[in-house]
Amino acid sequence: MAKVTIPTSGLWSAIAGLFNSMFDEIYGRTGWAYYADNQYTSGAPLAVLADTDTSLPNNAATVIESQKPTDITTFYDGTVITGRDGDDIIISIDFTIEPTNVGTTLIEVWLDITGGTGTPASLANLYRREFGFAKGVGVARKVSFSHSGYTLNTWATNGAVVKIRTNGTADIYDIGYILKRTHKAR
Repeated sequence: MAKVTIPTSGLWSAIAGLFNSMFDEIYGRTGWAYYADNQYTSGAPLAVLADTDTSLPNNAATVIESQKPTDITTFYDGTVITGRDGDDIIISIDFTIEPTNVGTTLIEVWLDITGGTGTPASLANLYRREFGFAKGVGVARKVSFSHSGYTLNTWATNGAVVKIRTNGTADIYDIGYILKRTHKAR
């Protein structure tokens, strides 16, 4: 879709301005951004303890925001995935996990929008998903978690923290988030 080219004289000027301002508003409603961590690498991974809820850090050392919606300052502020009341979003979280114990065969990933309180439990465990893998100490596996959802006032107030939990010790690195808005709140 492109802007309409209409003559800029007389009445046509007002019509062109109206169409183009409507286009700018509609065009800027959706978009995406990418945030990648550089603190945790295969040479210096995040060491995760067994059976412990852990925030998945992302220092956003690499940021691509050239395609984000025009009314959003950022989708991720270095601590939380930001939200706007009523938006529909798609969240993709990617990382590499490398078990450091033969019993590590499972990782769970979810979002917590409680602002650190953990209550209510339903908002502390949004979109919780489990990923299993065969045993294999030192075998790196890529995990990709994507979910479509909506943000309301609690998310807009607190943001969302990505959480993980493993059933054994593991190293995690190459963390990245792709965040998209597919619907702008009315």
